[in-house]
Amino acid sequence: MKISKKLLKNNIAISILGSKSVIIRHLLITLFHNNEIILRNIQLCDDVMAAINILKSFGKTINFNNENTIKISGQINQLPKEIYCGESATLLRMLIPINHSLQNKGRYTGDKTLLNRDFRDLKEMLTPLGLQFTSDKPQSDIFKLPFSVFGNLSSQDNYYINADKSSQAVSGLLISRSFNNVPSTISCSSLVSAPYVYLTADIINMYGEIIEFNDKTFIITPQKPIELHRDFFIEGDWSLGAMILALGLTIDNCEVKNLTAHSSQPDGKILKLFDNLLISYQVNEKNMSIITHKQSYLGYTYDITDTPDLVPALMILAANANSPSRITGINRLTNKETNRASTLSDTFIKLGGKLEVINENTWLIYPSQIHGGKIHSYDDHRVALLAIFLGLQSKEVVEIDDWECINKSYSVQFLKNLLK
Repeated sequence: MKISKKLLKNNIAISILGSKSVIIRHLLITLFHNNEIILRNIQLCDDVMAAINILKSFGKTINFNNENTIKISGQINQLPKEIYCGESATLLRMLIPINHSLQNKGRYTGDKTLLNRDFRDLKEMLTPLGLQFTSDKPQSDIFKLPFSVFGNLSSQDNYYINADKSSQAVSGLLISRSFNNVPSTISCSSLVSAPYVYLTADIINMYGEIIEFNDKTFIITPQKPIELHRDFFIEGDWSLGAMILALGLTIDNCEVKNLTAHSSQPDGKILKLFDNLLISYQVNEKNMSIITHKQSYLGYTYDITDTPDLVPALMILAANANSPSRITGINRLTNKETNRASTLSDTFIKLGGKLEVINENTWLIYPSQIHGGKIHSYDDHRVALLAIFLGLQSKEVVEIDDWECINKSYSVQFLKNLLK
């Protein structure tokens, strides 16, 4: 891809497809429902398709009503011996507690960057709950796919878990315990990215008032199943919406539709940052849209510990600020599709961004004039997205290889609505 500022529209109106995080949580919940469930405004990215294929492997029926609507029905009629998670660590981490509430063993595999990731943290979180992990190729310093897991989580009433490195297994455990008719409590000694677990609880409660939660404790009171047809419109993806809104501060007008100002999605917190910086924006609740426009603002300080996917938007915001910005929590970026603490900062600097690494946990970003260059995406969709959005601020051409990796989380359709 070759891209530059001259391709960017000066007035943008764009409808964002549904959040991958929200869609995957709904899809996994449907494993425990026999009734028909319809999900609208679906983003059929690679990770969502991987989740859909996993549902099929359990015997669920998936019908595509149109391009962005799916209907899930049927019941579990088989238990897969092996589960393929594509490139989605979210799916893998959430699915293990779910699968091991249904059966005693499972083999897990994936593709591309997922095969290079270290899952020692997942093993350390779930082993105390009674699961046993065995790698196909054991190594002392890393735990990679493919691996097998043995044990069942369905016999316990109270769970104690240390989620200091990842919260996704806690979300999977919440889903597995919410629909089994046995009250239980999940208590976390530490809980990183807590807002994503709260998001899971909010979505579960759309199917009945099942979970009460406070900080790091979740009290689960399953309800008697009511076999009702359910129909959900999935709110747009706030991690992408945040990037577009940050870019919108450099053009005449920018309207992003299918977003709400009081979203449960953690990346919606960028609006609170806008408020702190006195950045002007309009909220149209009726049309589910956020509108902003070109304006100046000061730099900021932001801790990404609970919202690591917001970093590309924060970098765009920092580049166009009138004073330096400080981003902390950078160590949360290391064990992703790449070591994003390195790949995101390298990409930013190669395109003219002024970024100082204060320490392993802190960046200082100065106002920057973005210029052209050639960028390698490392097959990481967040790196590719950052390069694309920086390219749309460069007078010179930015060339990005392997940019199609954004399909992991997003339909490329959104790009057509940004470009002339």
